[in-house]
Amino acid sequence: MDKRLRVALYAAAWAALIALPAAQQGLPKGTQQNPGTVKAGNGNYIVLGCVSREGQGSSPTYVITDSRATPPQQFRVDGDADLLRIHNGHTLEIGGAITPASGGRGMPTLKAQAVTYISPTCVKFK
Repeated sequence: MDKRLRVALYAAAWAALIALPAAQQGLPKGTQQNPGTVKAGNGNYIVLGCVSREGQGSSPTYVITDSRATPPQQFRVDGDADLLRIHNGHTLEIGGAITPASGGRGMPTLKAQAVTYISPTCVKFK
């Protein structure tokens, strides 16, 4: 086989292998993996936990459960729905401001300003 043809085939195979994981993740165009960085303090908090989807239909609610607290604390996540959909069932670190639940009912809301991927599964922290 001609050397140039072999090199071209190897290059094509290599490109396909590199593109495969990105295609499997199904990342929407324009969605950032980590839109910013947040440090705890000045009204910002860092929550580390499992993301889950609640509700059906076109506008589901995403919740992060921080199992470091006893009992585990839950926050409704106000952020990019496409990014949260991708990370349903994953462990994330989300930083941002927390708004208390209205009227003492429901759960507080975490405004996602920074999202860091930790694990493809839900990890229990102690």
